[in-house]
Amino acid sequence: MHIERLDFENSPYLGVYGFATDRVAVIREGLGEKKLEVLREVLKVPLIETSVMKSRIVGIFVAGNSNALIVPWYIWDAELDFINAQLREYGIDMEVVPFQSRLTAFGNLILANDKGALVSKDFTREEARKIEDILGVPVERGVIADYTAVGSVGVVTNKGGLVHPEATDEELEWLSDLFKVDVYVGTANMGVPFVGSCMIANSHGVVVGHLTTGPEIVKIEEALGFLG
Repeated sequence: MHIERLDFENSPYLGVYGFATDRVAVIREGLGEKKLEVLREVLKVPLIETSVMKSRIVGIFVAGNSNALIVPWYIWDAELDFINAQLREYGIDMEVVPFQSRLTAFGNLILANDKGALVSKDFTREEARKIEDILGVPVERGVIADYTAVGSVGVVTNKGGLVHPEATDEELEWLSDLFKVDVYVGTANMGVPFVGSCMIANSHGVVVGHLTTGPEIVKIEEALGFLG
């Protein structure tokens, strides 16, 4: 099972509520067991159910790759302790870094896999260098299709990438070189271009919003390396 449609309390914007790497997924609290089981089956990684800053929109706040997770500096101590305890319980040696910045929506502003990362140009160059050190991959500052919220308009794994349909050919080539995977354009949830907000993906599989059409699913499967 590489791809599944799902909703979180009738919302098709799954990426707002969760984030996945090839080692772990961080998911909002309060989902039913059936939906958690779908997430486990598709993503094939342990799930950490938590809030961030007492909010369930954890996909907006958390970013990272297999090396580390970046969370807002203002995360509650109890939340940070819980995430770290869960990682230890699962035997996952991964750093969780509260990152000091005027920005907090890291899930919207950072797009990363295990080969590279694109961060919003709203980060300073010094912040980008710090993110590079944390994630252990080359980092570039920039936009996709003129959007600074690069994590909202894109999704990338170690197998492929999908970005806003208005991304240029030059941007696709640049992103492919940065992430070392093929990157395509596409939509989800019946034409929504903010694909990062519509799905949770890693190299094992992807869960997409329940409004996503059949043709969109085919394109997502192709882009994220699940066809053939």
